[in-house]
Amino acid sequence: MAATPPKPPVSDIAAGLLSIKIDGMQDLPISGLKMVKSGEQTVFISSNGRFAFYGGKLMDIWTQHEIKELADIDKVANRIDLSRMKLKPDDLGAVTVGHGKAQVLVFIDPRCPYCGKVMKNLQALQDQYTFKLVMVPILGPESQNIVVQLACELGASDTKAKDAVRDRLLKQDFAGLPTDPPVQCNKEPLQKAIVTAKLFDLKGVPFLIAPDGRTHSGAPESLADWLADKPKPSPSLATTPDTQSKNATEKKQ
Repeated sequence: MAATPPKPPVSDIAAGLLSIKIDGMQDLPISGLKMVKSGEQTVFISSNGRFAFYGGKLMDIWTQHEIKELADIDKVANRIDLSRMKLKPDDLGAVTVGHGKAQVLVFIDPRCPYCGKVMKNLQALQDQYTFKLVMVPILGPESQNIVVQLACELGASDTKAKDAVRDRLLKQDFAGLPTDPPVQCNKEPLQKAIVTAKLFDLKGVPFLIAPDGRTHSGAPESLADWLADKPKPSPSLATTPDTQSKNATEKKQ
């Protein structure tokens, strides 16, 4: 019998998919799936580039893991492993708040009221977590100007300027910011932030990534409980609509 060549590790396959030369790409009549041709190879890949069908395998390219069971999908569906992606929030022009060991990534628009709620709540958790606030302008031209102005100030080496940006964000106080485009500014971190937001397929902000990779779109009801992965309490029987109606009926009788 002929010797069977060893199969390459899944991590090697996934890494190879990140660097293949694409000869052609076509949307399929299936939502969120593309067909990619690379020489003689054919790969079916999700629109955000995270999942791929290749060689009879379904792989999470970001984490370089093969998905074999339904439970595997549950593990990755609402999780983003930043360490495996080698994504550094500081490369996205992140504003740092807190000094805890565990890191939380938060995408925000400076004018977003729900982002304001998250930023207010995180201030009580600065000893436990380090929050990395990444600005993305999704609420129109005014937000775009604020983000550009603050991002350019972050690029300065002056520590006081960076502290001022953090204070403005936390208070959502942007009075007095210039409206003219900055003459000198390194916009590369901001550009990376916008590309990353599109890669993560952000539908809105705030968008949070917990230290264990769990994600949350919108402001959690309790930021501390969500970060600690505490289950939501079951509603008390006394507060459900059915029991309220029942109690009211009993009182009438």
